[in-house]
Amino acid sequence: MNDLNISKVIGDNINKIKEQLGLSNEQLGQVLGVTRQTVSNYLKGEQTIDSAKLFKLSRLANVPLTYFMETDNNMEFSFMFRADNPQENADVKLINFLTNKLNSYWDILTLAEENKVIYLPEEYHLDLKKNSLDEHHKEAIKEVAQKFRKSLGIEEDLKADIYSVLERNNIHVYSFQYETLNVDALSVFDKAKGSFILLNNHPNIPEERKIFSVVHELGHLIFHRDQYSKGTANLTYTNYKNDINEKVANTFASYFLIPRPILKNGAYDYYFKGNRFFSLNDLINLKKEFGVSAQAMLVALLEEKFISGQIFGFLNKQLKDRGFEKAEPYPMEPLEKNQKLKFILKDLFLKEEITVNKVAEVLNLNTRSARNLTKEWAEFGYPED
Repeated sequence: MNDLNISKVIGDNINKIKEQLGLSNEQLGQVLGVTRQTVSNYLKGEQTIDSAKLFKLSRLANVPLTYFMETDNNMEFSFMFRADNPQENADVKLINFLTNKLNSYWDILTLAEENKVIYLPEEYHLDLKKNSLDEHHKEAIKEVAQKFRKSLGIEEDLKADIYSVLERNNIHVYSFQYETLNVDALSVFDKAKGSFILLNNHPNIPEERKIFSVVHELGHLIFHRDQYSKGTANLTYTNYKNDINEKVANTFASYFLIPRPILKNGAYDYYFKGNRFFSLNDLINLKKEFGVSAQAMLVALLEEKFISGQIFGFLNKQLKDRGFEKAEPYPMEPLEKNQKLKFILKDLFLKEEITVNKVAEVLNLNTRSARNLTKEWAEFGYPED
C-alpha cells in the first residue's frame, strides 16, 4: 500500500470516529490542536496525521491505533444493553471498547474453527399494545421460560451453572471486567455469527446480579430479535418499547431463574403456612436455594401472592437499611467464567497459533497474569508421541 493509499485509509477511519463522536471538523481540530483545514486534509487523505495526534484520537474513541490502518473495520455489531440508563451510559468509548473485545473473541473462534452457527434461540413475539404486561403476556413469558429451561436440560436443576449451560448450547457468554458498574451486560445478535452475551465481571457486582443480567439478555435474544440493529445510532430504544422491553426481559429472567412450578411444588410451603410471619431470614434462605438475588426473590413472592404488599414493603426497607440495595446478603460464590474460551485459547496457545499477548488481550489480563496462566497450560500440555 503506497503512502497516498495509507493516508486515505487513515482519513476514512478518522471520519468514522468523527461521526461516531458527533464532532464537526472544527471541534475535532480543537481536540487535536490543528486547524479545521488541516482536519479536512486528514479526512481527504491529502495530509497524513502524525502518530501523537492519532494516539490522542485513539484514546478519545477507545479504539486501538491499528484501527486507523485497517481497510475493513468490523466495528459495527447489533447491541442491546442491560444498564442503568443506557442512553447516557452507552457512549462511543464504551461501544468501541466492547466492539473491540467482541472482535477479538470472534477472531479466536474463527482461528479455532468454532465460528459456525449451530443453534439460535427460538424466537417469540408478544402482541404488546401498551407499556405494560397483562396476565396473558406474563403467562406466555412463563411458558417460554419453562420451555427454555427444559430445552437446555435444567428443568428441575436450581444449581445449574447458567454460563456453561448457555455455552454448551452455542450461546456465547463472554465475560470480562469493565470499570463502569452501571453496565451489567449486553447482548449481540447476528444471523451470520450467532448469539452473544457480554458480561461485566467486575468483582463489586454480586454473582446473583450477573446471573440475572445474563438471563435478562437471553430474554432480549428471544423476544426482541428484530430490534437488534446495526450501529450506535439505534443502540437504545427510541419509544415506549424502552420500558416494555426491559419489563419483558426482567419478567423472563424471573420466571427462568425462579421456576414457579418448583416454587409452588410444596417443598417451600413451610415458609408461608398459617399465620407464620415471613422474615428476612426466610427470604435469605429462599434466595440461596434458588441462587438468585434477594430482590428478585422478593418480587417473585409478591407476584405469586406468597407475601402481601405490606410484608414486601417491610422487607424491601430492611434490605435497603442494611445496605443491600445493590450488594447482596450472604452472596453466592463466583462461578468460573469463560470456560469454553479458556479451553480454546489453551489449545491454540499450545499449538503456537497465538501468543501470550493475545491471551492477555482476549481474557482482559495483565501480561504477568497471562504468562502465569500460559505457563500452567504448558506444564500440563500435550503428551509427546
